[in-house]
Amino acid sequence: MYLRYLETSPQSEALLLRNERCWRVELFILRNNDESFSLVALSGEERAQAERVKIQGPYQTRAQALAARSAVAAQLQDSGFTIDEGESTLWRLQAQRKIRELRAQRERNTPDCRFDPDDVY
Repeated sequence: MYLRYLETSPQSEALLLRNERCWRVELFILRNNDESFSLVALSGEERAQAERVKIQGPYQTRAQALAARSAVAAQLQDSGFTIDEGESTLWRLQAQRKIRELRAQRERNTPDCRFDPDDVY
């Protein structure tokens, strides 16, 4: 599979794409509860709540998350979407809610990796 990236990718936290059928996609890069990042994608009709939410990651660096977002945006452009840099995002709070749920889930499922010599004997 060949991945194509955007020629020039915005470095901002959010990227907004639209198509002619009034469908919008917002791509956010948000920090996890450690030093990693996740890509949160929300899509839906204009002026409505996001109908679909997808989270990818974790990515170890912000550059990796930006590259993943660039590849997703390039594929969306091939599908008829255009990048809209002029308008602000609508679903930032919904994206932050999803990343907060992910952080809580990761904290609940974090293994205890401390070494105790008594565990060996």
